Amino acid sequence: MSLWAFRFLLWYICVLLVQPQNRFTFLWPLHIADLSFVAALGLHFLGCLEKRQPVVRLGPGTVLAFALLFFATLSQHFGVYQVSPAWNPSIDLLVKNALLLIMVESMATSVERIWAVQMVTLFSTLWWVKGGLRLSSLGATYSGDRLMGAAVSLIDNPNSYAYMMCVFLPLYLYAYQQATKKWMKYSFLACALAAVYIVFQTGSRTGLLTLIVMGAFLMPHYGRKHLRALLIIVAALVILFPMSGEQNMKRFRTIPQSIVSFFNASDAEPIRRMSQDELSADERQQKNAHTWALIKEHLFFGVGVWADPSRYADRFPMATGQVHCEILIAGRQMGLIGMGLYAGFIAITFFGGGWVRRHAAHWPAVQDLGWTFQMQAVAIAVGGSFCPMPWHPPMMMFAGLVSGLVGILKREEEAKRERLAGIQEPLVP
Repeated sequence: MSLWAFRFLLWYICVLLVQPQNRFTFLWPLHIADLSFVAALGLHFLGCLEKRQPVVRLGPGTVLAFALLFFATLSQHFGVYQVSPAWNPSIDLLVKNALLLIMVESMATSVERIWAVQMVTLFSTLWWVKGGLRLSSLGATYSGDRLMGAAVSLIDNPNSYAYMMCVFLPLYLYAYQQATKKWMKYSFLACALAAVYIVFQTGSRTGLLTLIVMGAFLMPHYGRKHLRALLIIVAALVILFPMSGEQNMKRFRTIPQSIVSFFNASDAEPIRRMSQDELSADERQQKNAHTWALIKEHLFFGVGVWADPSRYADRFPMATGQVHCEILIAGRQMGLIGMGLYAGFIAITFFGGGWVRRHAAHWPAVQDLGWTFQMQAVAIAVGGSFCPMPWHPPMMMFAGLVSGLVGILKREEEAKRERLAGIQEPLVP
């Protein structure tokens, strides 16, 4: 039963990322994702009873997920400006993804299962790569040259598409490193380059900035171990970047001015008429400033998971809409507690990945997996600073995987020490 529970969990992750019901609408009434998750949960519970194993493994990720559920429930019922304690889209997203983390850590009880979840994630998102390349070839863009993206609930605009491509890019590079056949290695390297090309095609300054930070993090590692791949990537980027379209190139060239505008925005009337990109940066800065002011007014518990914006619109008008900063949205929902929980999931992924790298030196494939988790944490930390999707499935799933992997390696180290102690014990007089 445990194996079938894990298979249903993998199917749930596949449906979650591919979202086939968006393309084949007759699937909507079937609730295939909900049924997969319920089946995985039920079979997992029965399997644990059969083997007399714990249903939940209380690693750092699961503990943090339970804390998130607890404080979200408090916010749902006692938030200062909470509309109603009834179920709403925000609490729905939060609860489902917290449960996803808990189930991933509970079921991924071996390195092979950790690897299986990552590979299912990889092959599911290849549909995004295929969709992006197809739309680019057809010129299916909006607002100039910008690529909107595949029809997936995680992607609703070019920035989100670029963000998610950056998050999953390390997986394609990991598959390139681990493939044993040349055609497979270069196929995954081509997927990684395609993901970068898609980021360029979105015209997303968020995506480009995330790529730059990830590149700085990646260079020392690849420069030592995969110099040929690094040279291929650099050469390909030189060719692909100018192919993103003239209007996208203009957007990318405004990044320095946008950063200046972002940090120096004010309520005063501008001396000259600002461009659309400068207005966007100024608006984001105003939204962040108003949201942070709102958080400081309700510092520890926020205003509610599904707060009524009309209650604070007179004082913080720019905090009422969609704020493009995940940690600030978490703070608006649950104050400093929410911001700490959000940062905690990223910290688990990054520092847990670092722990795996140090303690799995004898197992290169697992050591590289730790590096992959660290790169994904960097992508979420940078890209999430400019996107409005806290508690999204990839972030929660990665935290659960890293937490589970650390637990697996610790148990293996303890078993090894016990075996050594057992061998040496008879030698003691």
